[in-house]
Amino acid sequence: MTRQRFKNVLLVAPDNCPRRLAAEYDYVKHIADTSRIFPVIFEMKPDLILFDYEYIKTDIERIVRRLRMNAFYKKTKICCYKLKPHTETDELLKAIGVNNFIYPEDLLADTAEKVSIFTAILDASLMRVLAKTT
Repeated sequence: MTRQRFKNVLLVAPDNCPRRLAAEYDYVKHIADTSRIFPVIFEMKPDLILFDYEYIKTDIERIVRRLRMNAFYKKTKICCYKLKPHTETDELLKAIGVNNFIYPEDLLADTAEKVSIFTAILDASLMRVLAKTT
């Protein structure tokens, strides 16, 4: 297992995401109900929030703007898992506060150039599971 870069990670993804993620990794909390995002964030104060874009694409702009407007969440990193790049959407999300984007090809590449922030956060088995859920 690689070194953890963040102590608390919040994964916002659908219920078909394997439940063993929360069981095997003490630092990962999985929620599927979008109405519970802010109570859980307030309760656990995550260092990183990982959103599944396909799951919450209708609400992501509102959620990210709310996170970035509140000083309580200032140090929280926001990342978004997307199936494919879309220039306009990615630029908008980046402008309002998303720090990083992850695409399936980034998870599968093993070259040094393709190493993303997530290889330092989570181990490879967790990233393969995330790639399979979407």
